[in-house]
Amino acid sequence: MHDGTDSRVMRTVYTIFLGVLLALFVGLGITTFHPGPEEPTPPPAVAVAQEQREPTPEERQEWLAYEREREAWEDENMRYSRDVGIAALVASVVLLAVGMLVERRRPVLADGALLAGLFTLLHSVTRSLISRDTIASFTVVTVALVLVLLLGYRRFVDRPSDSVLRSGAPAGADDEARPPRR
Repeated sequence: MHDGTDSRVMRTVYTIFLGVLLALFVGLGITTFHPGPEEPTPPPAVAVAQEQREPTPEERQEWLAYEREREAWEDENMRYSRDVGIAALVASVVLLAVGMLVERRRPVLADGALLAGLFTLLHSVTRSLISRDTIASFTVVTVALVLVLLLGYRRFVDRPSDSVLRSGAPAGADDEARPPRR
């Protein structure tokens, strides 16, 4: 009996660990193969000068140029966040599909893939919200909602419960013992 508990605990730990690692793999893969824009650095001499004294006209011009460069970077970074959100959404759909395809044959791997898909989906929603692109954010959140509803329905409503499977009764067999709903 002790071995069964250990086995369930190890399966749960493995599933969570697999889910986290797959989600990290996707996130780092996106960053590696589609790196974000490089953030501009303020001119060090001007930054120090502003703290110690009134900047000269040349230093003010240099600082204004830096601020324009920074604003352009922020716009580009928001577009990048939108792109990452969409890429992560696609990856999460793939992970969720893989999890659903192998759930009957490899339940532990399937649960890890499904968990990774949900983590990646959360990353997708977060990056889409960072982008401040309301259409992209709404689209990603809508797809996320549909996926989570479908996954939840399939896993917790449509699929027979574990207790019914363990008792050996076919799915739906206990329906005959219940009085009809009104």
